[in-house]
Order: sequence, then C-alpha cells, then structure tokens
Amino acid sequence: MKQETEHKAMNAEREQIVARIVHAAGGHLVSRIRMQKVAYLLDQLGEHSGFSYTYHHYGPYSRELDSAIEDAKVLNMIDEVIQHRRSDGASYSVFKNKQEASSNKDEDATAYLSSPVRQALVKRFNDEQIVILELAATAHWLFKYEQIEDWKTEIQRRKGSKTEEGRLEKALELLKDLNLPPAVSQAA
Repeated sequence: MKQETEHKAMNAEREQIVARIVHAAGGHLVSRIRMQKVAYLLDQLGEHSGFSYTYHHYGPYSRELDSAIEDAKVLNMIDEVIQHRRSDGASYSVFKNKQEASSNKDEDATAYLSSPVRQALVKRFNDEQIVILELAATAHWLFKYEQIEDWKTEIQRRKGSKTEEGRLEKALELLKDLNLPPAVSQAA
C-alpha cells in the first residue's frame, strides 16, 4: 500500500523549509509527528516543499523531511530538544529556531511560506491537538492517494480509539476549513 506524492521544490533548500516551518510556528514546534503533518498539509494546499510522502504508522510521512530536519540541525538553523512526558516517560521532540529563517521579503511570492495566510495556518496547526492533525492528514491520504472509497471505516480500523470522542469530526472540520477532501467531497 505504499504510494508516493511528489512536489516540485521552489526557491528554498529543504533544511530552510524546516526552519521556516518552525519560525512560522512562533519559533517553537513540538513533535516530529506534528512537523510531518504540518509539511504534508501545507503541500496539499500547494506550498510545494518537494518532499515525497508514503503512508507510515502516524499517517503520511516523508523520510526526506526527516533528513531535512537533521540537516537544519547540523547547519545550526534549529535546535531539537528531546523531552519526556510526565505521565509515561515517552520522549518527544521540541524544535526551536536558532537563527531567524531567511526573510521572505527579498524573495518572490512563490517562495516557501511567503504568504501570511499560510504562515497563520502553521500557527493554527501548531496549536491544534496532534491527534487531530494526524487524523486529518490520514483521512486526506486515504481518500486522495489510496483512493479508498470507504475511507471512514479504514481510518477507524487503522487509528482505532484515536477516532473517538469527536476527534475524527474535528479532523474533518479542519479539512473542511482547509477546503481539502474528503471533508469537502462529502459536502458536495
């Protein structure tokens, strides 16, 4: 069930894309999973990172993005601090800008995250519960790339209890706000 999406990169090195995402998130972004979902959703909205995605445990995933995170760290663009949840000790990443992402002022309107609207979306994604982003990205993936007609049953099978307590509905509402399928397709 591996399927890939590819996009043409425009006006930014991949490590710079990572730094711009962290910068747009307010200089602080929690979780590699969140980073993956933010980049994926931005690509679906036409942001063109150049990353390829396959389906993985937490939904759409890009190895190239993981590599770009490592490159951004080595190039001193971001810091990654590993922290641990108090409840169970599980580790998670916290990304912080080490230097300002290069200004979009000197670049044309096609530069990655040059739009204030898209920058505001990154802040919104950063404030959203991670499971909502995961479900939104997964629902979109199942519908658009795996073309599963009964994507709702499939997402419930793959994600189990994560889809309960109104979380799937919130994820679909996010997709509707973004004008992305399957939420938009249902309304039509």
